[in-house]
Amino acid sequence: MRSTLVVFRKEMLEILRDRRTLIAIALAALASPVVLYVISQVSSRTASETYTAGYSGDIPAGLGVLFSSTGLKLEPVADPATAAKQQVDIGIVFAPNELDEYYDPTRQSAQIADIRLQEILSKYDGAKVAASLQQKGVDPSVLDPLPVTVHPLSSPTQAAGNGFLSFFLPYILITMCLTGGLSAALDTSAGERERKTLESLLLTPAPRAQVLVGKTLAVTAISLAAALAAIASMLIALTQVRFGPGQGSLPVTLNPVAAVVMVWLAVLLAIAFSALTIALGTLARNFRQGQAYATPLYFVTIFPASIVLFIPDFNPNLGYYLIPILNAVLVLRDAIVHGTVAASSLAVTSASLLVTGGLCFYAALRLFTREALLVRS
Repeated sequence: MRSTLVVFRKEMLEILRDRRTLIAIALAALASPVVLYVISQVSSRTASETYTAGYSGDIPAGLGVLFSSTGLKLEPVADPATAAKQQVDIGIVFAPNELDEYYDPTRQSAQIADIRLQEILSKYDGAKVAASLQQKGVDPSVLDPLPVTVHPLSSPTQAAGNGFLSFFLPYILITMCLTGGLSAALDTSAGERERKTLESLLLTPAPRAQVLVGKTLAVTAISLAAALAAIASMLIALTQVRFGPGQGSLPVTLNPVAAVVMVWLAVLLAIAFSALTIALGTLARNFRQGQAYATPLYFVTIFPASIVLFIPDFNPNLGYYLIPILNAVLVLRDAIVHGTVAASSLAVTSASLLVTGGLCFYAALRLFTREALLVRS
């Protein structure tokens, strides 16, 4: 144990002297708020921006008021179809008892303007039909024979915030657990081989298993620090991002269950990634080759997080929680969205990540015991 602590102290000092590692942690802590700020600004600007509808013909009575209240500005043009290509967001031709719309589906502004136009026309049609029925002495309520009263079981605003967190938080957690300690892991393995200092360390009386444990603990500590720093900065930045309109808007918050689960998963992922990257670094002849070996890991970390984005209602069976990384995404998603995690899912995920970390550590230890591999140039 004493040898492990000595190696741990040595590695921590060397890691903290490495500017690349410190810069990576600092960038991780700063990048999340910047990205979230840009996303929030773009989203809020898109929601509040006024779009232009170029039109020709006579606007029906009462319809112009709806346009101004829904964020669509009417602007007369000679040819709405031509103007809708670049000059305005959508083109409208008002004809007697008819309306022709022209818009380009490849433009996001045109898509948003089209949605707003459909909303306006829906309100206008409903008002016209209700007025006609009233003139004929018919109660307009016949248009809604079965009124529906919606009772949300949770706050829609909070659900939107949780959905936002359930995508970004697992992605940042997994990515930073890998990248936060990657430079340190490669430096303590491939870097030491390149500097010809690893052989000297392994010739000391300390058992190689203890040397490897010390190195793994040091890299794990850095990975964990980077991941938690990035997540903390993201959560602080999210206090300035609000979901929901007007007075009902709420800041994004992380529930206590999700916070505990996140820290536990961060520890397990940091251990597994540290052991894996040290094994890859030990297999490499130099630092650059170690980076080449570790590059595919980036794709492995991105794929599971994308499942939550493209399949938000994905309901896996217990077998999916055996898959490393994917299980961490699923467990953290459940904790954020539902505020609870099934004991079986958490147990299977924890066991899977511990076994993965153990196998990676065993692979690194086998490489440490191969004299021919460690001394070759």
